[in-house]
Amino acid sequence: MDNRTLYLLTALVLIAMAVLLGLNLTQILQGTPATQNYLNPNEVRGVAVVHDNKNYTLNFQQQVDLIDKLNRSVKISDIPTEGTKQKPDFDKIVIYQFNNKPDISVTPVTYIDSNLIFKQPEWNKEGYLMDTSAGLLQQTITNSYDH
Repeated sequence: MDNRTLYLLTALVLIAMAVLLGLNLTQILQGTPATQNYLNPNEVRGVAVVHDNKNYTLNFQQQVDLIDKLNRSVKISDIPTEGTKQKPDFDKIVIYQFNNKPDISVTPVTYIDSNLIFKQPEWNKEGYLMDTSAGLLQQTITNSYDH
């Protein structure tokens, strides 16, 4: 291999690295999130779980966990037929926001393999959302009220 070929390959590698760096840098500078966030944690004033027509306010750590898990939920068009179904033991989740923004209500539909399927029309008008925490959201919700 002569020097000219070596220089050409080195230049191509450097150009490819610069292009990849530029693409990643534009996403960082534009501030586009890696995943879809439904809730901004800084805009949430409080969260309550409604169980037997009583509001149970979550503490700060429970609130942070719940928001994180709701933000990781995925949109689904229909309720899956496979898996172990379980009826949710709470009525809804109410998310209170700052700056006179309206409260957000999350209505549970069912649990499938400990993952909550729920409705929230502002986040998904056509279908449902499914939590992907493998039971961690269910545990956070269950720990928020008296048994």
